[in-house]
Parts: sequence; structure tokens; C-alpha cells
Amino acid sequence: MMGTITGEDRIAIGELFARYCHRVDHGDTAGWLELFTPDGVFEVAGVMRLEGHEQVGAMPGVVAAQGGGKWRHQITSIVVDPGDGDDVALVTAYGLVTDWGNDGKPMTFSDYAITLNRVDSAWRIRTLVATTP
Repeated sequence: MMGTITGEDRIAIGELFARYCHRVDHGDTAGWLELFTPDGVFEVAGVMRLEGHEQVGAMPGVVAAQGGGKWRHQITSIVVDPGDGDDVALVTAYGLVTDWGNDGKPMTFSDYAITLNRVDSAWRIRTLVATTP
């Protein structure tokens, strides 16, 4: 049975992705992991697949080490559809990473396919797959 996505859900999901960007860019590993389910998956198609908090938690450190604190993530054009039940949302969005150590030039642009689960009344990322168009 398809679930229902309310206006409040849409606001909370937008906030989730804003926090995702700020936390990964500023090396806030604990805060970033709060956005994922314990068995969550972060995947860049054809490049890497991280599963569970132990692996997913490595990303903010990688971003800090490789970007020197100058990379900025943006998630835009967020489309939220109901999933199977009221505690599942299916999201498509665009992801842009710019490098402000290199005059803000774009580094990557991805299509995101994301499954969210509601856990203890908060939306969490179950799977996020970034694919380069």
C-alpha cells in the first residue's frame, strides 16, 4: 500500500538534506551519521559503496582530507514520492559538489535516488545512490 507524504514530511525531508550537506562539508561525522539508518547505504555508482554506520561514517573524513574544508555539497530539485507504507519515502534529487579551493568550480554533478525510512518519527536515509548522468 502506498503511503502518504504530508507537507510537514516534505519540510522535514528538505531539512534532512540541508543538514546532510552542512555536516559532510564540515566534518561532522556524528551529526552526519544521525541522518542515516544504522544499516544505511551511501553509494556513488561505479565508484564506491559504503554500508552501515562504520563504513558510511568515513565519508566526512574523506571529504575533509581530499577537499581541505573547501568542498561544498548542494542537493537541489528534491522530489518526494510516497513509498510502500507511511514510513517510506522515495526521493529523486540533483547533487552538486563545488570546490572553493578552485574558485568554486563544479567537481561533480549527480542524479540521486534515495530511499528514506521514518525512524522514531524522524526521516533517515536508508539508501542513497549517486549516479553521474
